[in-house]
Order: sequence, then C-alpha cells, then structure tokens
Amino acid sequence: MQYEAQIKEFLVNNAIHLIAGGGFEKATTKELAFYNSESLDFKMNEVYIYRCFGGKDYLYEAAFAMLDAELSAAFRHGVKSVGGFENDPKEKLNQFFSKAWRFLLRNEDRCRYYVRYYYSIYFTGSSVETHNKLFENVVDMMDPLFQKEADVSSILHSVFVAFLDFALRVFNKNIEDNEKSRLLIFNVLYGMMAPYFKENQ
Repeated sequence: MQYEAQIKEFLVNNAIHLIAGGGFEKATTKELAFYNSESLDFKMNEVYIYRCFGGKDYLYEAAFAMLDAELSAAFRHGVKSVGGFENDPKEKLNQFFSKAWRFLLRNEDRCRYYVRYYYSIYFTGSSVETHNKLFENVVDMMDPLFQKEADVSSILHSVFVAFLDFALRVFNKNIEDNEKSRLLIFNVLYGMMAPYFKENQ
C-alpha cells in the first residue's frame, strides 16, 4: 500500500494525542483518521485503521508498544550511564531517577497515553507479556541491590506505578516540577525500595 508507513505513523500519533487528551471515548474512528489530516499530502480514510492495524484495539496496542519500548530503552540507558549501583547506590539511584524523570516529563501527550493504556482494559495479554519482557533487563540490572529473597520485579513494579503517578501530578498541576519536589519524589521512591536492599547498601 502506498504511504503505508506514513499512514501508520499518522494514526499512532493521532491515537496518542486524542487518548491523552480525552480518553479512549474521544478516539472515534473518524477522529483517529481525520484529526489533523489536512497536513497530509494524500487522502485519508477510516478504513486504513483496519487495513494497517486490524482495528482500533490493535492500533492502541501498537502505540503503547512503541512508547513502552522507548521508556524501557531510556531506563536501560539510564542504568548504564550511571555505571551501575555498586558504589554509593543512593546517589547513583538519584542520578538514574533524574534521567528517567526528565525523559518521562518531556512529552505530556506520550506520558498521558502511556498511563491511560497501562491502566485500561486494553493492557492485557500480549501487551503485558511484551511489557514484562522489555523491562526484564532493567530488573536484572538492579537485582544486585536487593536481598536474595526479595521479589525485585514486584518491588520495581510498585515503584514504577508511583513514578508514573507523580508524573501525572506534575502534568495536572498538583505539584510543581522543581528541585524540592524532585528530591521529595526521589525520597518516596527510594523509601519504597530501601527496606529490601542488602544490608551493605
């Protein structure tokens, strides 16, 4: 199909923007296909949602998968960039948090879409499996910090959920994104992990 890659990108971006702003009920097939379509150099059609993705649900899943891959890659890069957590783990975790926080806040629509999908009925089956697989490497990289008997995946999942919640609070203007709030957020997240660290951490 001519323009297939461009059509897919257009539909994914529309899904992210519309659902971030108004939830899944806002994303009718008409809105998904024709929002901002005047910017295209070809004629858009609702049928492309089905031709390119097989339906709206699969379009939503594709958009989430793209964002999930971006976020997990940013987390892995963040861990690597601080050189692991062996020496001064609290400071290294703070550096990692700062990098991940900046990445999350740099695009409100993408963050809001991610959270809406993550908490929706659509986040099931292959979405969950792919998500868990993407973040396995991050869990493995952070595992040496924790006691042998700790369920590291569950601990980091709880921290991840809180991390997303704090980002939404910033976007919703409930808290400001400044040095004081970032330190407070980091201390909350660190406090969720610290009881499970090895004694020498």
